[in-house]
Amino acid sequence: MAIQTTEALVLNRRDFRETSVLATFYSKDFGKVKGILKGIRSEKHRYGSSAELFSLNKIVFYEKSRGEFNNITQCDLIDGFFGIRKCLSAIAYANYIVELVDAMTEPDEKNIRVYELLHKSLRLLSKGEEPNRITRIFELKFLCFLGFAPMLNSCIHCNAPVSEKARFSLLRRGMLCERCLKEDPNARAVSKGTVQTLRHLENAKLDSLSKFKITKSIESELSVLIEELLESHLEKPLKSKKFIKDIQKLTK
Repeated sequence: MAIQTTEALVLNRRDFRETSVLATFYSKDFGKVKGILKGIRSEKHRYGSSAELFSLNKIVFYEKSRGEFNNITQCDLIDGFFGIRKCLSAIAYANYIVELVDAMTEPDEKNIRVYELLHKSLRLLSKGEEPNRITRIFELKFLCFLGFAPMLNSCIHCNAPVSEKARFSLLRRGMLCERCLKEDPNARAVSKGTVQTLRHLENAKLDSLSKFKITKSIESELSVLIEELLESHLEKPLKSKKFIKDIQKLTK
């Protein structure tokens, strides 16, 4: 068994037996890592962190076979992103982001762009950036970094340039030109502003987008579009979505 060291963000944790914790991390060097922290609840002096949700830690673990829980022998806190815990809305969206990453990634598949996106998004939420906007940006870039980016610049069927009469096909996950609409009768009209916003969000760096302003109509259309794209890749609904909806009801 190889001993590995890496920086990792906590996606999920649950108590195991009387003293231990089972945790899922998204790491810089190994992608998703599942592990057991033995005795962490009874012998806290052995660890420099309690592996709280969202936190960034340096972990040391004995690497086991794919699919097995690794034995995590060291977990030291780097950043707890404590600002998230001061805002109920930020907690709700951070919960959703880490659950989404957990649901759509497989263990031991390194993706440094996903790691950096997750790290920066949690940092921005901790700094008090608007949670809904940060999450919409995260969702689209996350899809892109997993290779699921929607095709927006040309027709996904014939590769012809698209005009304002083009429609978005969820079935084909891209734009269909006017001549190819028969390929998906359910393709929907999408405003020019929303398509331009999607293109901009795909290509711009996350840090430069924290102050990016989107009109309410575009944001609403964008939310529906990205949500449908994500749901087409998910095996089951995410529990954290209900938490977000409950928070939205409270803040109306």
